[in-house]
Amino acid sequence: MEKSTHFVVQCVEKNRLDAGIDFVIQPIFDLSRFVCIGGEVLVRGTHRRNIVPPNLFISQLEETGGILPMGDYVMAQAFKFIARQPQALREYQLFTLNISQVQLNDAGFAARAIHLMQQNHLSPRHFIFEITDSVDCPDDAVRQNLAQLSEAGIHLAWDGIDGLNTLKARLAVWSTDYIKLDRSCLAAAHIDHTFLLLDYINELDIDVIIEGVENYTHVSTMLRHGVKYGQGFLFSRPLSKEHFHQEYMQPEH
Repeated sequence: MEKSTHFVVQCVEKNRLDAGIDFVIQPIFDLSRFVCIGGEVLVRGTHRRNIVPPNLFISQLEETGGILPMGDYVMAQAFKFIARQPQALREYQLFTLNISQVQLNDAGFAARAIHLMQQNHLSPRHFIFEITDSVDCPDDAVRQNLAQLSEAGIHLAWDGIDGLNTLKARLAVWSTDYIKLDRSCLAAAHIDHTFLLLDYINELDIDVIIEGVENYTHVSTMLRHGVKYGQGFLFSRPLSKEHFHQEYMQPEH
């Protein structure tokens, strides 16, 4: 896998993104209706027949700045894919994309994202940008990017929230429309802390998406505590975009 990871990084550095970068989609479900209401766009590296998980190359690209062209490429390809789906179905879908602090530090990021969305005639209200890590001492560029995205109508979310202290620290930086809870929140040892976390979120009137839903107990427990949306192997593993299209973007006859 080391050779494949090197290939992916080289593709980004040499601006051959189409040779080494692709994406999959993990469906997001309405927990009360068991209906797919959209999906999370997840980057993957590709080398021959190998699929390279992002944890093997994202940190390298963040260090080199390669995360910027890669992020723009994935965003452009995802928007094109979503724009090709039946409009009647897209009207009821939410698609989420991950953005890192490195991207938010780039002054032109929000303008490029909004422009790409406009190019593809997509409505911002159907998108959530998930901030994947804590934003330490946010500078003017970060705040301006977040403000531009919000003003354009794109929803924002803090990703990977695993506890109350983490959430409070993130919300002190920026108040978001959604909270994405980490799969660790569903672990039996953490569940009491998760209930406190959800009580706090419910007071703020912020919608929650929970990761790692693997059984019906998870679903019923989360519904009782006000969680509307979930992802996890109970519903679906991440799918190729072609499979997602076949499975979830076909008009009902």
